[in-house]
Amino acid sequence: MRRRLGGLLLLLALAYLVGEAWAVGGWQGRPYSWTQDAISSLGVPEVMDAGGTPPTESTRHVAMNATFIASGVRVLLAALVLAPFVPRARWAVLLLAAVHGAGTIIVGLYPTGGTSERATMHGLGAVMAIVGGAVLLTAITVAVAGRGSPLTAWTGVCAAASALGCVLVLTGVGGFGLWERLAVDAVIVWQVVAGAGLLLAPAPQGSQEPASA
Repeated sequence: MRRRLGGLLLLLALAYLVGEAWAVGGWQGRPYSWTQDAISSLGVPEVMDAGGTPPTESTRHVAMNATFIASGVRVLLAALVLAPFVPRARWAVLLLAAVHGAGTIIVGLYPTGGTSERATMHGLGAVMAIVGGAVLLTAITVAVAGRGSPLTAWTGVCAAASALGCVLVLTGVGGFGLWERLAVDAVIVWQVVAGAGLLLAPAPQGSQEPASA
């Protein structure tokens, strides 16, 4: 039951993708660019004027920020539920999951722009969420290494994709929104697939005890 609950919590990462798409549908002004515009722009409550382009507004900013917060809470719950099944480096994985989840919550509580406090807190939350997510997947890859399961390989691929997105964001080459989404969505899609795998996998035979630290 614990494994199934954890799988469901991971699978519910689908709600993040739905919430983001819903927020994009409420974008007004020039068309929203999935490859150029930051995800965080969808959570800004004010009208945005970048200069030289028509003002834009995210009329569904409340939904986007609620999506951030709900996603962060869900990650924290999933980490607590699934922690006993982490075979190695359990506390490191838990700590990184807490950083990633807390950062995502901060992003939702402090939309980018506005006051300097908001901008600072949002920036901190974004680093915790995005970089923390890439490092979290890397830690999980190490924790489950040697098992030879499809999940191990999948985790490694998603960890590499997320880390690549983080690096490309820093280079400033190409579309910021595209690379940010690579870093963020690699973690989200990993959760969806891992959650589905946990829900669909047959119950383990023999010992039902979670792995020890």
